[in-house]
Amino acid sequence: MKTRGILITSILLTLLFLAACSSKPKLGDAEIYLGGEVKEKDDKILIDGKSNLIQGARVVGKVIVGENEVLSDSTEIVGKDGSFSMELDHHKYGEAEVVVTFDFKGMQDEAIIEQYGEGGKDMKGPYIYMDEHWDELVQKAEVRLTLSPDDESDTHAFTEPEWQERPEDYGDPRVWIEVDEVTTDDEYFYLKGKTNLLEGSKITGYYSDRWHLADNTRIKPDGTFELKFEYWYSEDDPSFTIKFEPYSQWHTIEEAYGRNGEKLVGNLVEDSGSSQLIRKVIEYEHE
Repeated sequence: MKTRGILITSILLTLLFLAACSSKPKLGDAEIYLGGEVKEKDDKILIDGKSNLIQGARVVGKVIVGENEVLSDSTEIVGKDGSFSMELDHHKYGEAEVVVTFDFKGMQDEAIIEQYGEGGKDMKGPYIYMDEHWDELVQKAEVRLTLSPDDESDTHAFTEPEWQERPEDYGDPRVWIEVDEVTTDDEYFYLKGKTNLLEGSKITGYYSDRWHLADNTRIKPDGTFELKFEYWYSEDDPSFTIKFEPYSQWHTIEEAYGRNGEKLVGNLVEDSGSSQLIRKVIEYEHE
């Protein structure tokens, strides 16, 4: 019985080992993995990156503050084991976003292009986003991490994005927009929502009549979005407005909804005279 118990334990340990090995990203797979650690050290942000990209792939790291202002950036080459290291300037105050991107808008060796397809068309997985380059739809792999002054640790880990199921009517010209959550820290408003607009569609949002302090964002792969506005107390018009105009967006978006919004239908459509747009108003009550 003792021998049998040892045998069963040995089999279980072997299965666990094999499962752990199989879950590790394989170098060169089309399903991209980007990860690693971010460390804050004095006036620097250090990235100890991990990936399953092949040797020679070029990745770009950025520290983004405020309204998408790039404070610091660095371009590095992936090593033979998929790892890479970066050193970026620290933002010192407030929040910042650390972003690592693998794309084909810049310089990539021919071997890298052959591995992942022209414009990264063969890449897949949760790290993949649509992008546009010279009027051509391309793909990029990207991972993001928000650094907050409230963080208790100076060491952080990149995590895999968790996407929801795309809406069944994804891309339909009868556009809908839903806001699931509105929060505030008395410095900013934060809106989280979902829509059936195509990935990459740019929307604009603002609070009350403060359109000059609008925030812009692109729709994520699963139709979700996030907007951030400077906090303001309004008694006359406590509401948020979200707008979508197809004009001057990616060519695929203009084709789907009409360059001037002529294909748009539904109760959110607004006629501006020369074009149509989507306008969603969300009423708000201050606590």
